[in-house]
Formats: sequence, C-alpha cells, structure tokens
Amino acid sequence: MNNGMDPIRLLVVDDGPLLADSLSRTLRGRGSVQIRGPVQDPDEAAAAFDEGSVDLALIDIDRAGDEGIRWIGIMRRAIDRARILVMTEDESAEMLAGALGAGACGFVPRRMPAEELLRALRRAVDGELVIPVTELHRVVRRLHRGGVDVTNEERIASLTTREREVLLALTDGLPTLEVAARLGISVMTVQSHVKSILAKLGVHSKVEAVTLAWRAGLVPATHTA
Repeated sequence: MNNGMDPIRLLVVDDGPLLADSLSRTLRGRGSVQIRGPVQDPDEAAAAFDEGSVDLALIDIDRAGDEGIRWIGIMRRAIDRARILVMTEDESAEMLAGALGAGACGFVPRRMPAEELLRALRRAVDGELVIPVTELHRVVRRLHRGGVDVTNEERIASLTTREREVLLALTDGLPTLEVAARLGISVMTVQSHVKSILAKLGVHSKVEAVTLAWRAGLVPATHTA
C-alpha cells in the first residue's frame, strides 16, 4: 500500500496511448507519479491490483463510455480494494453517479493543473472521495432515484451519533484532516470512527460508505455542502 510518501503507481486503462501520453506530459519530471500502461483489458488491470504492482487506475470515461463503466465494475468485483478514478469532460449527474455506483472513487477533469491533479491522485490513493463539493448534491439526487434499500437503512441505524457525524462529513467530500477540524476531534479518532463505520456498513472504503449513505436516505436529496 502507498504510504503517502512513495511515488503513486498509476495504471492507465485505455484502448490506446493518448491518455498515458497526455498524463506523461502533464506530470513530466515529477517523480511522485509513475505512469504504467495503458492496459486494454479490465482483467489485466485487476491482476495488477491483485499482485500489488499499482495503487490507482485511471479511465478516460469519455472515450470508453458505457464500456468504461463496465470495466470499473469488473475491476471492483475482482479486487474490492481497487482504487479507480475516471477522467471526463462530462460532469453530468448521471455519468458521475454511474461511475460511483460501479465502484469508482471519483473523477478528475481532462484539463487540470499538475499540482491539482497530484492532489486528486493522492486523495484517491488515500481512500478519499474525489468529487468537488459543488457536484455532490447533483449526484445525490441522481442516486436517490434508485430508491431506498431497507437493509442499508438498518445498517445506518447501527451507527452511533458520532459515527453518523463523521459519515455526514465524508458525504460533504471532506478529507480526514478537515473532518477532524469540523468535529473537534483528532485525526486518529476520525480514522478509528471510519474503521467502525466501514465494519458496521459492511463496506470496504469511504467511497462505498458515502454511496450507501446516499442510497439509504441519510443525506437529504437537497443536501449541499
């Protein structure tokens, strides 16, 4: 697992070299990211996660379309710890909700300054939800169209008051440091609560926990950060 200091091993999942070449130009000279691929097969990408040779995958969802959503699902079903970002110019709620529902941990726009891209990649590797706060309410509305899952409601009901507060802060797209500052608790305490939340909800990442919270109705459809 990447410890926050090691270079990010980024795997490009694409049917051609365009995305990998573009990333290489954007991040040229930065040893903090090692670009690998492209690979054209989601099973090959899943195998790379399984052997521990990559930290994060990136898919150009505009080029891949529905096939890209399918690839995300294949990788996550094979390796549930796989971290997957999508790159897109299509920021519609339907597309973002589809990618998150398939198991992606967020998205980055196609044109993004190198430093911002590095921060987004690092957040994804750290298990954060990489979506601008301004986009969350649109995605929430789209996810709510799928209805409420009773089982998910029961899982949410098992959370303590503090755990609910932590989960709600995560739905605002806050990283761990900002969750701690908002609630007036230590980072270590936030991390402890997150572990408990994941265990109670039966999920493996903060991204999945946030998605479950949206679908279970913990976050109102009109919620904005």
